[in-house]
Amino acid sequence: MSIYSLVVHTHPENIISVSKELEKKQGVEVHGANEKGKIVVSLDHPDRGYCSDTIMSFHDIDGVLNSSLIYEYFIDDEESKKTEESRQTTTTEAS
Repeated sequence: MSIYSLVVHTHPENIISVSKELEKKQGVEVHGANEKGKIVVSLDHPDRGYCSDTIMSFHDIDGVLNSSLIYEYFIDDEESKKTEESRQTTTTEAS
């Protein structure tokens, strides 16, 4: 599982068009923007390679000036399974 948070920079007059293009990408959600052209975006997808490629593709969108990675969370499938098993064991023991 991979979760990313980014700020995508554009000129104020391009906020709507850039936001629409961003939201066309699988796993991308636009959370808001300010009047200076900063768009808050998250990306959630199980494939880390897909996430990397998607973030790089932001620069191909007309009007995007820059994107800044703010936060990255990654857990591989094996680690995710162990975490879930641990939670289930803890819940069962507490019962």
